[in-house]
Amino acid sequence: MLHHNTISNEGYVNNFNEIISLFSHYCPDVNSVLDYGCGPGPVLAELLKRNGYECDVYDPIFFPGYPSASYDLVISTEVFEHFRDVKAELERVISLIRPGGFLAIMTSLHDPISNFEEWWYHSDPTHISFFSMKTFEWICGKYGLKIIFTNMKNFIIMKIL
Repeated sequence: MLHHNTISNEGYVNNFNEIISLFSHYCPDVNSVLDYGCGPGPVLAELLKRNGYECDVYDPIFFPGYPSASYDLVISTEVFEHFRDVKAELERVISLIRPGGFLAIMTSLHDPISNFEEWWYHSDPTHISFFSMKTFEWICGKYGLKIIFTNMKNFIIMKIL
């Protein structure tokens, strides 16, 4: 699937600005952010810097230097659905968050009532892991997180307890 994920794509930038607005509201005192899985053009990181945040990037293909710092917020947009080993990746991500910090994830949530075979999101062959609210509730219980915001569609913010 081809994406036009650049700073010149107004719709893409507007989506990220909405995300920045959400975590600015729900995640107080965030200074340091990691864009986990930023892709080849880290647009979100650029927008975060423009909004006064310190922001690092990590992507196993395009920015493979694994972070040695810890962060107030780790944000991962359209990445979790590509994980082959969700447990290992989730534990890696959580290990990068300071105590009391936040994890924000953007991935389309699957409604357990709908027919999975007809769900558009699974037709991308690179999407191999899928999440629902029930999945994130389980993750919170397992890893000591608390959901502080979700739009029930494709974005969730959790806090490390």
